[in-house]
Amino acid sequence: MKSKLTDEDNHATLVAKVAIKPSGSSKKGLPSVQVGKRTQSKLQKGSKSDTTKRHAESVAKRSETNTLEEAFLFFVDATKELEESQRQLSNEIYRLSEDLARTNADLKAQMAAKSRLAEELSTLISALPTGVVLLQEDKVYAFNAISQTYAPDISVNSSWVIPHHWAPAESDHYRCELRTGSFRILREEAFILHPDRKMILIHDVTTTYQSQEERVRQVKLASMGKMAAEIAHQLRTPLATAMIYAGHLSKQEVPDHRKISFANLLNRQLSALENLVSRMMEFLQQRRHAPELIPIESLLNECRDSILPLFEGKKVRLIIQSVGGEHVLRIQRDQFRGGVLSILENALSVSAPGQKVIIESIARDSRLNLRISDEGPGVSVELVDRLFEPFSTNRSGGTGLGLAIAKAAFESHGGQITFTNLSPAGACFHVVLPVLEPF
Repeated sequence: MKSKLTDEDNHATLVAKVAIKPSGSSKKGLPSVQVGKRTQSKLQKGSKSDTTKRHAESVAKRSETNTLEEAFLFFVDATKELEESQRQLSNEIYRLSEDLARTNADLKAQMAAKSRLAEELSTLISALPTGVVLLQEDKVYAFNAISQTYAPDISVNSSWVIPHHWAPAESDHYRCELRTGSFRILREEAFILHPDRKMILIHDVTTTYQSQEERVRQVKLASMGKMAAEIAHQLRTPLATAMIYAGHLSKQEVPDHRKISFANLLNRQLSALENLVSRMMEFLQQRRHAPELIPIESLLNECRDSILPLFEGKKVRLIIQSVGGEHVLRIQRDQFRGGVLSILENALSVSAPGQKVIIESIARDSRLNLRISDEGPGVSVELVDRLFEPFSTNRSGGTGLGLAIAKAAFESHGGQITFTNLSPAGACFHVVLPVLEPF
């Protein structure tokens, strides 16, 4: 395929051919030009230079035109890309603005709800009958109005301590004297909110406390009513018998030896009545004295010495088996001894001559197991469930107060008592009590 040349290209080619001589025609490699043709050579050179210039300008124009076209096309493409990027950016900004507006609206709604909740909680805490004290590093930084009623000296940045006018009551309760002259029963309760923050609640339990006292009083009154009926029943028979004996003593026709016999019988009935009244008073009063520290072995020996003559008079053996007798009991001596003696008297009453009653004491660590067993007939099934109730007895002449006194004595010292019938015969009372290690 032949290339098509323009007239300018052909002309420039011819001029170039004429201007250049064949190799070897010039010396030393320099071009040789004839003298007569100098003018023609100059004209040819001028024509060649113009043609070349015009060609170069044409080529430059075409190159510049192509470059401009390419630059314009690139500019158009870049502009389109920028417009697309701007459009996408505008859409993203619009979307983000909507999201931000929604988020701000939700945040404002949440803040408004929390503000309302905080106001409601503040109003609720202020209206509570319970004192609320907030501590930061054991310093008061907030409290409600009722707290200041119970503790008038409380203030922000002060240390929280139990006010001096709070008198200790039962357990963790306090009796608070108010400025109005009335009193309230308060209970303090602490909650850890954070390692360095704490909340103190001051509960007014006056109504509950008084209700409990009233219930206890009603129970006591009911018990006293029941006991009065039981006492009347217990007193009626010996009192009637005593009246008969006293009537015989007033008769002139009764011989003197019979009067002496009636007098002895009357004295026996009066002694029984006096014993019954003494036991009832002991059960009702439950007198409490200062506790003492007494070694177990010493206490058991003391109980044995108090009742041993009665055992010897009936020819019943009293045996003590003690392990860990050097352990110490913190007790009220008379009350505890009365409990042990009541069980021993009960065991003696059901024992026959030649039988034995065993006291087994085992103390280990902080626990005392005390077992008192006899060889009597045991307790009937119908009486077992109410064995420790006052006036529960199936024994003729019994008051039914001994075991009730014993149960009250042991429970008042943090112990407990249980009963078991032994096989083939006999009964065992098991007492568990806290003890102290020997010094």
